Amino acid sequence: MQSAKKGKLLFCGIALALALLMCAVCLFAAAEDTASAANLGQGSTGDKVSEMQRKLKNWGYYDGSVDGIFGSGTRKAVEYFQRTNGLTPDGVVGRATAAALGMTLSGSSSGGNESSSGVLRRGSSGDRVSEMQRKLKNWGYYEGSVDGVFGQGTESAIKYFQRTNGLTPDGVVGRATAAALGMTLSGSSSGGGESVSSSDLELLARVVYGEARGEEYIGQVAVAAVVLNRVASPSFPGTIAGVVYQAGAFDCVADGQINLSPDDTARRAAQDALNGWDPTYGCLFYYNPRTATSAWMLSRPVKLVIGQHNFC
Repeated sequence: MQSAKKGKLLFCGIALALALLMCAVCLFAAAEDTASAANLGQGSTGDKVSEMQRKLKNWGYYDGSVDGIFGSGTRKAVEYFQRTNGLTPDGVVGRATAAALGMTLSGSSSGGNESSSGVLRRGSSGDRVSEMQRKLKNWGYYEGSVDGVFGQGTESAIKYFQRTNGLTPDGVVGRATAAALGMTLSGSSSGGGESVSSSDLELLARVVYGEARGEEYIGQVAVAAVVLNRVASPSFPGTIAGVVYQAGAFDCVADGQINLSPDDTARRAAQDALNGWDPTYGCLFYYNPRTATSAWMLSRPVKLVIGQHNFC
């Protein structure tokens, strides 16, 4: 009788242990499913997959259809993207790969994908990127589509712009590069027809200082006026930064003097030009006849001479 009772208790203990073990296994599996559910892998479907495919296609990693189905072609594209960007090429879109793609794996996908500091980098998308691409394209640094997607081509264009303008060529648009581009990284973007910002005034003063310091005052105003005349002309970019940083436009950009701090005289000359003083009467070009080497520039008819510069 005592032996039967012990056997019954032993059986109940074993059954309880097995039940607890099964519960633990179920909880672990559920947790594992929850963790992996956020990832995208072969067999996944839905809007997140479509978003990912669209990005990979726009950036040149994927040639297939944007159908929201994570098949073998999508997996190969993800692996290609991962290898190119220093990620583990496992073909699974986890948190690190999603961040590199500029998307989230749960909730709504990121639109502009700007960090809290507003920095733009590869993987960013949205209106800010479109604005940046448009500027780079107008100035001759970018040949791709203005699609609002910061891909490999846009990154290469940014590096080209940065190298040309004495900035660190990291392919990331931070505060310094944004200022050189004549755009802000938060708030409303700058553009033609808006009031001139303090950064525009400072940039114009740097052009005056880099191009005409030591010239008589009217000559410094004249240099600033040429920049503004170009902004107003449909043949040139429509912003001060766009005109200044147009490839090959100004020697001070090419030789790095654009990065020198202007003096008060240069700032006053820039402000006078912004206030409407144009000693050139609408000229779009100027050059120093003693140092100019461009046959095209030297062939242009001279409208007036101010100081050491001929204005055309």
